[in-house]
Amino acid sequence: MKKSILKIIAFIGIFLILYAAMTAVFSNHPDFRIAQSIRAFYDEPEGSLQAVYIGTSTCYAFWNALVAWKNYGVTVFPYTCASMPIYAIEYVIREARKTQPDALFIVNINTVAYDFMDISYIHHVLNYMPESELKKELRDHLCDLMGLSRYERLELYLPWIRMRQYWTEYLDEGIIPRPDGLKGASHYENFLSKSLDLSRRYKKSQSRTPISDRQTECLVHLMDYCDAEGVKVLFVAVPRNEKTASLLGRINTACDLIRARGYDVLYLLDQVKAIPLDLSQDFYDPTHTNIHGAVKFTNFLSAYLVEHYGLEDKRGDPAYESWDRGLARYTEIVAPYVLDFELDAGCRDFALAEPRGAKAAPAGADGAEISWKPVKGAEVYCVYRKTGAKGTWERVAASEDCAFSDGGLKGGVEYRYTVVPARRSGENLLYGNFSTFGLSVTL
Repeated sequence: MKKSILKIIAFIGIFLILYAAMTAVFSNHPDFRIAQSIRAFYDEPEGSLQAVYIGTSTCYAFWNALVAWKNYGVTVFPYTCASMPIYAIEYVIREARKTQPDALFIVNINTVAYDFMDISYIHHVLNYMPESELKKELRDHLCDLMGLSRYERLELYLPWIRMRQYWTEYLDEGIIPRPDGLKGASHYENFLSKSLDLSRRYKKSQSRTPISDRQTECLVHLMDYCDAEGVKVLFVAVPRNEKTASLLGRINTACDLIRARGYDVLYLLDQVKAIPLDLSQDFYDPTHTNIHGAVKFTNFLSAYLVEHYGLEDKRGDPAYESWDRGLARYTEIVAPYVLDFELDAGCRDFALAEPRGAKAAPAGADGAEISWKPVKGAEVYCVYRKTGAKGTWERVAASEDCAFSDGGLKGGVEYRYTVVPARRSGENLLYGNFSTFGLSVTL
């Protein structure tokens, strides 16, 4: 009898160990971006974050925590994932407050434009969130909203049921992506290298379109919770190119509801120039900025947070050395995609227009000729060059003329050039607008 009992106990013990191990592995779909935001959030020391930025992929495309750290010394971490439904926001705030109880919570409100959920959205939100009673409550809440059956819910408790379709990705990418120490700062390929011209199709609208009853109930419940707990919240509507005026109208309606409750709303859909975003090249798709747009947006929002919420500069504090290490690594990673001054908010003058009429052509067997039209207010033009798409931008000239002759180049190699207008400010230069892609020349 004793042997039988011991065998049963051993079997149960082995089962529980295997269950815990498989759950830990397969509940984490190898989505690198989620791993670097939600999972990495839990590595931050308790009480160390001044703000937490919550929402969909719009958040990790627009907000760059390391750029904010570099220029303002603020610690604002993105707790985000693709397609995070508005119905999860309150729970995410409650979860984040376990370790960051005094943080300001910045909530992206653009998500109310859409009222659709898929079970994959639930997986995104639950990925990397530690097991707790709150996580169970969130899981049940989202499943109830979707009307999932008990069988359909099963995969959220036995995640390897769904994750079988991802086994190839696990083998390719590693079972569980480790946090990279970059504080959720994006560096995926589209974000770094793509550019889309939205200048002719970007929409603005002052219309009001009703949001669903369940969205209204969700927002009211969220604000009731924040009222009761004294949670500081800033709602942000970022500039995105929504497909229809009706979708924009839903965002406007939600913002009206939030303002009526006395909460702050930073409405930026009509503030593109103030940020200042270049609609011709600062987005990689209609709803996500690339790295160039993210740097501008981050600096704009950081300045707003410092002015309106008193976020303090933590640079130089030994407790935040991990932010300095992350910034050093990130600067190396993005070097092929940004110019040497671009991450620095203090050296820009966006009143200097991008040079018009820029041309680049081969000049002889080993040279290139670059020319452009003068820019009002510019005192000098800095010419940058890189080799192909993956090379690093290097400054090769600073000219007061509107032309530059480059030499010593190799045949059969693609070179890219971009010209940056600048003006002097004391001993420093203030840099204006430029083509992020540049001009291509192959000898």
